[in-house]
Amino acid sequence: MEFTPATMNQLVQLLRPPEPEVLQGEDLPSTGFDITSNRDKVAVAEEKNPPKTIEEYEEQVAKELDSVGHVGVGLGDRKCPEYTMNYQQSVSAEDVYLQIGPKTPGSASCENLIVRVKMPGDKKENVDLNVDKTSVTVDSSQYSLKLPLPHGIDPDCSKASWDTDTETLVLTLKLDREFDFVNF
Repeated sequence: MEFTPATMNQLVQLLRPPEPEVLQGEDLPSTGFDITSNRDKVAVAEEKNPPKTIEEYEEQVAKELDSVGHVGVGLGDRKCPEYTMNYQQSVSAEDVYLQIGPKTPGSASCENLIVRVKMPGDKKENVDLNVDKTSVTVDSSQYSLKLPLPHGIDPDCSKASWDTDTETLVLTLKLDREFDFVNF
């Protein structure tokens, strides 16, 4: 048998796997859920006050970028609370007095991340807290915060407490790090 370009093309067609059927548009089965969007509502709000000059446009864009840049933004009338993050080391007498332990003053030797969320005017009963490996979400009637964490944590070994004097939520988050010659 002779292999010509025509017979090679036919052989390619025979060996090509069949393409799966692709469902599109109305062929898809109905899930019973309606999908809605609020994009048109946001666009209407922007159309009420369109910028007239390039300076107004740049100012409007800067305000939008500034509001998007804040953690916890866009959650209705609830405010983003003030918060601080500090690292904590577990040190022993050897580390402090004799300086023979492997710890360094750097954050690479820290075991915990302490997050303090100030929530003035709120109570412990109103706080809803969700902690996962990469973020902390705090919701209450007055405040909302979605905080990405700088390091992975172990949520099962972490603790939360409420300081009633300062109305502050204190989270002690156990860092999930592999300890080596740098991190110990």
